[in-house]
Amino acid sequence: MTRTSPVPVGIALGTIGLEGDAWLRAAALLATGPIDRLWIWDHLMGRGAPERPVLEATTLAAAALALNPNLHVGTLVLDVTKRHPALTAKLAATLDAIAPGRFTLGIGAGGDAAEHDALGMHYGEVGERIAALTEQVAVARAMLSGDPRERVTPNASESLMGAASAPRPGARLRLLIAGDHPSSINLAASSADEWVAPVATFSDGLALLRERERSAGRMQPPVRTHLLYELRAAESLVESPFGRDPQGVCADAQAAGADGVIVTVRTERDAEMTLQLLAKLR
Repeated sequence: MTRTSPVPVGIALGTIGLEGDAWLRAAALLATGPIDRLWIWDHLMGRGAPERPVLEATTLAAAALALNPNLHVGTLVLDVTKRHPALTAKLAATLDAIAPGRFTLGIGAGGDAAEHDALGMHYGEVGERIAALTEQVAVARAMLSGDPRERVTPNASESLMGAASAPRPGARLRLLIAGDHPSSINLAASSADEWVAPVATFSDGLALLRERERSAGRMQPPVRTHLLYELRAAESLVESPFGRDPQGVCADAQAAGADGVIVTVRTERDAEMTLQLLAKLR
């Protein structure tokens, strides 16, 4: 007899190496399973292999939401260095407009300097990127909630002056912040609905997150947390901890204080294997 998973399981479907039709088939397959959400990477080119197909995250989110009416989708995560904050907010508002309540905006301070260099995009030092993340959160909250007549005037004068945005989500659109940098965690504690970190840094990050929530006087509910299991470069799903022991991974995540688990998959075959593994958790 199999056990029920102690925590929800989300699936991060990679955007590198899959053609568009293959990615959509994998997403549709995963939509038939008991997943928390389908999470989408944010890359613009393949690592070390420019000829490999790479699909853009928000375009995929729109397609997945439109083609799978019961699927919840989130970005894991949009780099604030790749899009103007107002554009990111408008993308999120549009995705919520076509799929109300089914999109989660996941953002982070960026983590691929080589990709930025190759594409001529400014990357910046960590302090600069954290400042951009802080601005993105302020712009997103202003443009996605509150009085639709409100004008957005963030601190960075070169970004927005007196902007307005409509439509606005009928209910507050969920915001996830990624990262184990103390400043990212502090921002998540005060402004985010959810937070994610990899296995190696999750426990320390969670302790700091809860401490910062208390310091900020945050009211209930607390930030929802996700423990991310990333596949190594040459690792297949079947070789990963989740592939070997999905029940154990979920139990360990619960013991670590996580509210959910996110598992990486890269191929259609991985998607098929994921459904088999999830069946063991029922």
